[in-house]
Formats: sequence, structure tokens, C-alpha cells
Amino acid sequence: MVYLLLAAGLFMGWSLGSNDACTFGTAVTTRVVKYRTAVIIIAVCVVIGAFVGGSGNIGKLAELATSNKVIASSDVVNEAIATGDVALLQLKSALKAAIIFACAGLTVFGINFFKLPVSSNQAITGAIIGWGLFYSNYSDPEILSTNLSQIAVFVSTWLLNPLSAGIISFILISTLGKFLEKRLSTLGSYDAIIRTGYIIAIILGSLSIGINSSANVTALYFDHAFAETGVAANLLTNPVLTAGLGGIAIALGVLTYSKKVMMTVGGKIANISQMDGFLVIIAMALTVVLMGKVLGIPVSNTQATVGAVLGAGLTRGVNQVNFGVLKSIGLAWVCSPTIAGLLAYAVAFFTQGFFG
Repeated sequence: MVYLLLAAGLFMGWSLGSNDACTFGTAVTTRVVKYRTAVIIIAVCVVIGAFVGGSGNIGKLAELATSNKVIASSDVVNEAIATGDVALLQLKSALKAAIIFACAGLTVFGINFFKLPVSSNQAITGAIIGWGLFYSNYSDPEILSTNLSQIAVFVSTWLLNPLSAGIISFILISTLGKFLEKRLSTLGSYDAIIRTGYIIAIILGSLSIGINSSANVTALYFDHAFAETGVAANLLTNPVLTAGLGGIAIALGVLTYSKKVMMTVGGKIANISQMDGFLVIIAMALTVVLMGKVLGIPVSNTQATVGAVLGAGLTRGVNQVNFGVLKSIGLAWVCSPTIAGLLAYAVAFFTQGFFG
């Protein structure tokens, strides 16, 4: 039954994949790479990235979930071992993870339906906080301090991530974009060169999605407390496998439901050239890797891409940016953690008789 509950996490991964493929929308909307080619490359590389490096981001999300009573702490697990209630605790942990993923996944899917990009990181964080606001004792200064510091790190990325990507994109395009475009456009093989560049960028960017975002999909099923106490039955205790499952779920979302949001991000935020679109992907990948290294937590590829496209558009003038679309995207970013949090809080309220 516990493994069946993974379906909620896999749904979250499917929603994430349908959303995060927009990262490469500029490759498709500039007609350099066909949509079908792009999604196949993305799906394969996401899975590879998840298996190779996705496990590194599981810990931080699990810490936030533990402090907000989603994942059991080591003390709670040891108490369950002493009282013989391990099986029930494992079931409750898996159910709570399923609830969080379902709330976040439904939120991301709903916003995707309106062709708007949204951060799965925001949705999951919002759902975890919503659950914690009901069950975690925020009146305790120690708990409040722990939770707020963790939440602050996650929330800070929601501003720093797109801002950094926009700055990096603006600098890259301002310094290299026009020079490269002018030089390469004189070559007879320009189309082949730019297409090869896009494909390389898609490969590297997709690997970064697998490394960075797979933890968002199944991290809550990887319970450190159970693993540390040697209780492995019915829970995922192999971080590589856990991340890999997340990567596979993301890949399925990329392959089946990614076109709508991809077209919005790639073609409706700003008017950019083929070279600009290539550098946007590079800026996104650089930002995600740098943010992950500096903060040590998974950040949103989608937010980085939106910031990078905005930076690219601004190099051509403010009038080249569609601020109406940006306003809608900004509203979606605010709604994502709010809706997911409210859903999780509501479920916590109606299930308190079971979870206590």
C-alpha cells in the first residue's frame, strides 16, 4: 500500500515535467529544434541527471518536511520502534507525503491548464508549510526559529533565482549575443551551428533539471529517520533510486503534456532572436547550478527561465517585453504556494482524527 501511495508523488513529477519543459521553449518557438525532438532529448537527459546527481537535493526538502510534521523525526521513529507501532507510523508518513504531493501536483496542473509556467518548488514548499501550520507548534520559539529559517531559505530563491537568471542572461546577450550572431550568420553552416548549440544546451539544461528537480517529486518518501534506525521495509531508503523515480515521472510529463506552457515561455514573454534563445537556456542552466551550489536546495528551472527570457527581452528594449504575460505569470507564482498551502491545511484539518 505504501508503494501505491507513490502515485501521488509520480503525479507531482508528471505535473512538474509538463511545466519545466518550458525551459527550452525558445528552442522550439524560434523553430531551431522541432518540438518532438526537444521533448525526447529532455526526457532522456532528465532521467540520466536524476539517477546521476538527483539524490543530493533530497536532504534539504526532507529537513523542511520533518520540522513541519510531514516526515517523522528520529525521536518519533525510535518511540514507534519501542512501542511496536512502526508499521502504522510508516503508513502515516507515506500518507502525509501523498497528501503533500497531491496538493502540490493539483496546484501545478491547474495553473499549467491556463498555459502559465509555475514553480513546483513553490507548490511543494507551500503545501509543506500549510501542513505545518496545522500540526507544528509554531508558538514554541525553538520550533518557530527552526521552521522560519528553513522557510526563509526556500522563499529567498523565489526572488533571487529569476533575478539572477535575468542578470546573467542580460550580460551574456549584451556582451556575446550580437557578436556571435554577427559572426556566425556570415557562415554558410549557420543553421547547423545554431541547431547544434541548442541541442547541446538542451542536453545540459535537462541534466540540470534531473539533478535539481527530481528531489521535488519523491523526497518525502525518502525518510532519513527510518533509514538511520535501520527500518527499511515499505519505504524508499535508497536515495539514488528515489531520485531516479522522480526523474522518470518528470520525463513522462515532458513527453505528454508540455507543449502549452513551452509555447508561452518561449514565444509570449519577449521578442528574442535565435541566438538570444540559445543564451537564455545557458543562463538558466548556469543560474540553477550556481543557486544549487550556493544554497544547497532545489530551485525552480521555470523561474530561472522566465527571468532569463525577461533579461533577453530587455537587451532589445522595454517595448519588446510583454508585461501583461509577465503579470499573469507573477500572479501564478503567488497563487502556487498559497493554493497548495491552503489545500494541505484543509486536508490536515479534516484528517486530524487519523493523524492526531
